[in-house]
Amino acid sequence: MNRRRPLSAAALSLTAALFLAGCGSGGDDTGKGSPAGGATASREPASPTAAPAPEMSLPADLKATFEDAEVSGDEAAALRDAENYARAILHGIAAQDPKAAPVHHYSVPGSKAEEYAEFQIEKHAEAGFTLTGERTHSRATAEPKADGVVVTFCSDETRIRGRSEEGDPITFFEPGDPKNVWFWTIDMVKSEKDEELWRAENTEVESGATEQCG
Repeated sequence: MNRRRPLSAAALSLTAALFLAGCGSGGDDTGKGSPAGGATASREPASPTAAPAPEMSLPADLKATFEDAEVSGDEAAALRDAENYARAILHGIAAQDPKAAPVHHYSVPGSKAEEYAEFQIEKHAEAGFTLTGERTHSRATAEPKADGVVVTFCSDETRIRGRSEEGDPITFFEPGDPKNVWFWTIDMVKSEKDEELWRAENTEVESGATEQCG
């Protein structure tokens, strides 16, 4: 199931489509500080052995940080590229380009995950705003299933703000509002052409996820 959250052109009525306000960080995706959930470090989503991927930089004022998770093997690779998929959406929003190469690199062509990513980017572009700030991700899990791996994680957009084409700030939800917290479920499958690459096939993103994300 894909949950679509349309964004109006009226700045104050816009809702944050994703934590992802940039799906990653600007310039440096690793982010610093103490992530939630007891982890002590954030990590790069791609490992030295990751498959070659398109350039996926973010503006200097946009960050995405990911808490470490204790997974290995296929589960670790699937989690890595699920994070890259989330980051690719932020990249697309920052670039105002739903056809940005990273979006299609990390999603299965014609899938619901690809549709979700394009929809979010398109709605931000139509409304005339991008994102600034930091989105944090925590409580990641990666569980094998028959044809792939199911990845889940929480994202917190408390520090994310919108920015209009004129540079004016847009506040989505006030600090403490549960709508700042999102729970992601991403079905990941291994690429048929690249054994090191995992792609998102289906995406569900639930807002106000205080039960899952505490």
